[in-house]
Amino acid sequence: MPCYSRHSSPDFPEAVLVLPRLASRFQPTHLLDIPCDAPPPQSQENARSSSDSSAQLPKVLGVEEVKEKLRSWTESAAATIRDRADRYTAVAATTFGQLGRELNKVTGYGEIESLKRQVAEQEQHIKAAREAAHGAKTALEQAVQQRAKSQREVNDLLQRKSSWTDEDVGRFTALVRQDHLYEQSEACAKAKASRTEEEVEREFTELMRVILNRYHEEQVWSDKIRSASTYGSLTVLGLNVIVFILAIVIVEPWKRRRLAQTFEKKVEEVAVETIGTFETKYGELSKQLKDQNMLLLRKRN
Repeated sequence: MPCYSRHSSPDFPEAVLVLPRLASRFQPTHLLDIPCDAPPPQSQENARSSSDSSAQLPKVLGVEEVKEKLRSWTESAAATIRDRADRYTAVAATTFGQLGRELNKVTGYGEIESLKRQVAEQEQHIKAAREAAHGAKTALEQAVQQRAKSQREVNDLLQRKSSWTDEDVGRFTALVRQDHLYEQSEACAKAKASRTEEEVEREFTELMRVILNRYHEEQVWSDKIRSASTYGSLTVLGLNVIVFILAIVIVEPWKRRRLAQTFEKKVEEVAVETIGTFETKYGELSKQLKDQNMLLLRKRN
């Protein structure tokens, strides 16, 4: 194999000798200076994304805080509105109640309300009287049964009077004494039952009287309201007639005069505008005719 030196053959290319020098001069030293513990590009991107997320975290917290404040403000506003509505409702109910009472006093319906209360009270009274009458009847029935039982025992003893013993004599004496007491209690129960029946009848009569008074007062009140409504309707009708007559006598002529004046004013304005437009157009036309005459005269000359 022949050996060629740099000066032995003129045909040897010099680029072969220059390339090693250029390669040594342009070595990628920036790759050699990279430290060994430098993170890879992917880890740098992760670090960048973590820093971005940490930067966005206060923004997210700020939005949540704003939402919480807005929610609390909305709840407090709703509670305030609800309290005000309840307060206004209570005030309105009280006001309307007072207005209704005053209206009842004016119209006379207060007496009917008092009669209604009397009817309710009388119903309670008659209910109590009926309960008392029922109790008295029950006591009377018990007293009658006790006396009948005692009388049966007395009759039994009288039927075997010929064979009485000392015990039968004592029993007869006790039964006679007990029958006398039963008779007194029966009489008392009967009197009490009669009184309770009379009390029921009296309370029922009073209830009927109160109901009739209420019915009478309601009829009087309805007649009063009916007459008031009739007079009110007539008053409204009279006011409508008066307004109608005033409208025909005063308002309609005034409206016609106003309309005529407006129409005349509009006609005058339109006439003035038309005259002004006509004069303007006439002046322009006259000027054009004069110019044309002058041009004709110049051409003739």
